[in-house]
Amino acid sequence: MRSFLLNIKTNTPTIKWSLLPDNVFFEGDIPEGFCLAVCPTNEKQIILDVDNKNGKCGYNHIPSYIMEELANTFNYKTKSGGGHYFLNYTGNKLLKNCSTSYGLDLRIGANKSTGNAGGYVKWHYYKDIRECIHLIKDTSLELNEWLEKLFSNE
Repeated sequence: MRSFLLNIKTNTPTIKWSLLPDNVFFEGDIPEGFCLAVCPTNEKQIILDVDNKNGKCGYNHIPSYIMEELANTFNYKTKSGGGHYFLNYTGNKLLKNCSTSYGLDLRIGANKSTGNAGGYVKWHYYKDIRECIHLIKDTSLELNEWLEKLFSNE
């Protein structure tokens, strides 16, 4: 994982975040007008971003058996009532960093061999990401299949 500053007004990173080395974290007080963002550092670290805004509620598109598994990995609610679910993807298919029309977005780590720069989410949790990494769980076969249907071209 990595963390860095986002400009709140423009919702853009203050640096070329995809070039940050693994395990580089913003430290210190967050300046006024900024917030923190986090991003995975490889294609096996993923963040499922569930939206609940603009008429979309991603939770309506998550089967209950998947929601049970998501509840057991590191996650937190976002300001809009959505959530960020951090996972270690154990499948073999190449997942895409993309959004869906269901209000479900996937943010994955960069993959230099495919040219995928990866993605990031706003950090809405009260602890440093480094204190939470050990809480991130591996995905099950069922969760892999569900993620692959939504976020893979294979």
